[in-house]
Amino acid sequence: MCVMKMMNRLALLPLAAFVAASACAAAPADSAVACGHGNRPLGRVRRAVDHLLDLRDSHRRQRADTAYIVRTPGRLRLKLAFNASGSDLDTRWASGGSEFRSRLKAQAKNTMSLTASYRGLSLSLSLNPAKLAGRNKDYELNVNAYGNRFGADLILQSAKTYEGTVEAPSGVVEMPVGSVSQKMLMADAYYVFSGRRFSFPAAFTQSWLQRRSAGSFMLGVSFVGGRFRADKAGTLGGGSARLSLLSGSVGAGYAYNWVIRRRWLLHISTLPQLVVASRNRLEADGEAQKMPYSFSNAVVVGRLALVRHFGTYFAGMNAVVNASLFGDADSFSLSTLKWRARVFVGIRL
Repeated sequence: MCVMKMMNRLALLPLAAFVAASACAAAPADSAVACGHGNRPLGRVRRAVDHLLDLRDSHRRQRADTAYIVRTPGRLRLKLAFNASGSDLDTRWASGGSEFRSRLKAQAKNTMSLTASYRGLSLSLSLNPAKLAGRNKDYELNVNAYGNRFGADLILQSAKTYEGTVEAPSGVVEMPVGSVSQKMLMADAYYVFSGRRFSFPAAFTQSWLQRRSAGSFMLGVSFVGGRFRADKAGTLGGGSARLSLLSGSVGAGYAYNWVIRRRWLLHISTLPQLVVASRNRLEADGEAQKMPYSFSNAVVVGRLALVRHFGTYFAGMNAVVNASLFGDADSFSLSTLKWRARVFVGIRL
């Protein structure tokens, strides 16, 4: 327990230094000597950052309907979160008059994270116990930027722990861990029409507060690029197989923030998109061919969040799901499901 307390204090030292510099910068000029010469450069940097953020916020306040959304009071927010993410990969193909179907899942990843946010600028530190212990060789990078008008998610994933089953005419075949590996880059962005009254950050970053219930139509674009490799396809009597994906999609959806008793916020949104451009290639047994395409190829981004405010404290959960379908069910199709969820508690200072 003592070791944990010491680690927590060490982790907060940089933040404490920044808070001290903030206090020095806000102090009157005749009391600056009390802060020490070492903090003066930090104070000047902090004042310069505050000046730029003041210009940004004044512009945003002019565009926001404060009867519906306002920026969160307090400049500093600390958030402790438990994060979980996972991936599903299903394929369906026909060969020699027979139909095969695989159902694979990658090992779920669980992390603990501490995030410090200052007026919308955030720094997060995450810890994955399974990764440190060498039990999970997958890695994943998530970058999120949520604004009232624009926002985007970027996911970079490498997974080597897929396992599952293949349904073949002869029966069900087990696919061990490592049978399939994946490297994937997924990016999606949204544009909200009613950004003056509806706030994505209120649900996902808590940098804004939603005062009244509001919804909005939105537009979205997505990009998916990646490679799949199955070196142990010999389990089915075949050789190795490789699939490369490169596609872009556009669509429209709807999002709604429901304010319950002024303290609770429930967010639900969906953004379906049709694939409008793709360059997908399948290589099996040394032969390359173009992956089939059908009008039903699509990408869907769904989001869910629940937030509760307790004065200066807040807590909640959120989840983002990316589902996609490529190919043609009559010959070869691939469907992916990427999800991530978070449970968090935080404080505003």
